Amino acid sequence: MVLSPQDKTNVKSVFGKIGGQAEDYGAETLERMFAAYPQTKTYFPHFDLAKGSAQVKGHGKKVAAALVEAANHIDDIAGALSKLSDLHAQ
Repeated sequence: MVLSPQDKTNVKSVFGKIGGQAEDYGAETLERMFAAYPQTKTYFPHFDLAKGSAQVKGHGKKVAAALVEAANHIDDIAGALSKLSDLHAQ
């Protein structure tokens, strides 16, 4: 898929709005993922997966921040997320 310059601007704008809500949006996203796909809980055996858990909020914030980082570097997403990729490969 090829994005036009306007598409890229729109993506950056949308993800830029996450801002100070990253923890809440990220946690809600993870909670929805766990509800819809319970098998994904196996990737987080050391987490308290209860709704509102500090661990879920913290990880959700990291996930949201990574998405914002990807949007901000939309022309080099692989480069922007290479450290994250390496971390998850361990």
